[in-house]
Amino acid sequence: MSDLNVNENERGANPSASEVLRAAAHQLIDDLAQNPVGRQRNSNEGGGNIEQFNRMHPPSFDGKGEPTLAEDWVQDIEEILRVLTCTDEQKVAYATFKLTGEAKRWWISERTIREAGGTEIVNWPHFKQIFLERFFPSSAREDKAMEFATLVQGSMTVHQYAARFIELSRFAAYLIPDEEKKARKFEQWLNEKLYERVVGFQIRNFSELVDKATVFEQRLQRSAALHDQKKRTISSGPHSGLDQGAWKKRNEGSSSGKRMVQGTQQAYQCRTCNRVHTGVCRKEAGLCYRCGRSGHYLRDCPLRLDNSRPPPPPRIEGTARGNMQRTTAPARVFALTPGEAEDRNDVITGMTSLLCF
Repeated sequence: MSDLNVNENERGANPSASEVLRAAAHQLIDDLAQNPVGRQRNSNEGGGNIEQFNRMHPPSFDGKGEPTLAEDWVQDIEEILRVLTCTDEQKVAYATFKLTGEAKRWWISERTIREAGGTEIVNWPHFKQIFLERFFPSSAREDKAMEFATLVQGSMTVHQYAARFIELSRFAAYLIPDEEKKARKFEQWLNEKLYERVVGFQIRNFSELVDKATVFEQRLQRSAALHDQKKRTISSGPHSGLDQGAWKKRNEGSSSGKRMVQGTQQAYQCRTCNRVHTGVCRKEAGLCYRCGRSGHYLRDCPLRLDNSRPPPPPRIEGTARGNMQRTTAPARVFALTPGEAEDRNDVITGMTSLLCF
C-alpha cells in the first residue's frame, strides 16, 4: 500500500490518478471477499470438492475379505465420482482418500515408487488396473468364473439362486452372451421338481423365468406344509396313544402268534395249534383242552368221563312186507365235547335250531 501513498504535491498536481488507483484496489478487495466460489472453481475445475465427496458417504476399503469386495468398492466409488463429474486426477485423489489399513499402506508404497521413478499415477483407468491386479488378481477371477460355470440351485431358494447367479455372472459373461443363453443356464440347474414344471413353458427371458420358478416353488412349499399338517393331525388323534385294539399295527406278533381279529375281541391265530383263541395256548402249556388243568390230556379229562353216556340198546324194526324181518345194525350217535371238536381238523362245527315252533 506504500505505492498508494502519494505526497500532497502529487495529489495536487494529479488528483484524478491517485483516486483511480485507490478505487481499483478497493474494488479488487471487495470482489475477492464477495466471490470465494469463483476462486474455488478455478482450483477444482471440472468437478466437486472433497467436502461434497464425503457428504455422499463413500465406502472405505481395507484390503481384507473376499477378492470380490475390491471390485465392489471400485464400482461404488465410481458411481459417486460420476455424480460429482470429477476429473481423473480428482477421482484418484478422492478414491485413495478412502483407503485404510493394508490397502492404504499398499497405495502409499505404490505412489512413492512411481513418483520416484517419474511415473506418477494421474489416470483413473490406470489406478483401477493396478488396484485390481493387487486385490482381485486374475487367479481369483478365474475361480469365480468356474464357480459360476458349476453353479446349481441345491438347497437355495429361487431368490437366493438368482442373486448368486447374477453376482457370479459378471466374472464369466462369455458363458451367457445373450438373454436366451442366460435364461437357459439358470433353468438348467434349477432343482428337479422346479425344472420339470418350468421347462415346458420355453421361457427365454431371465426375469420372467425367475418369477415363474418362484411361483412353482411357493406351490410346492404349500403342498408340503399341508402334508405335514395332516401327518401331525393323525399322529395327535384320539387313538394315537393306544397299543391295543383296532389301531394297533396289523402285523404285530406275540409269543403265541399273530393277531387276526381287531377291535375289542383279543383273538389270535396260534402258531402252535393253528387255532384262533384267546389267552395262553393250552397245547403249548401242556394243559387239558377241556378243563384247562395240567397233569392229563383231553381224552383222560375227569369232566369228560363224568359226562359220558352209554350207547342206546339195539332195536329190531319190521318191514312193511309180510312176515319178513331183518335185524338192523344198532344206531350210533357220536357226541363230541367242544374241546374234542376243537382237537379235530375233520369236524365241521356250527349251531342250528331244531323243532322250533
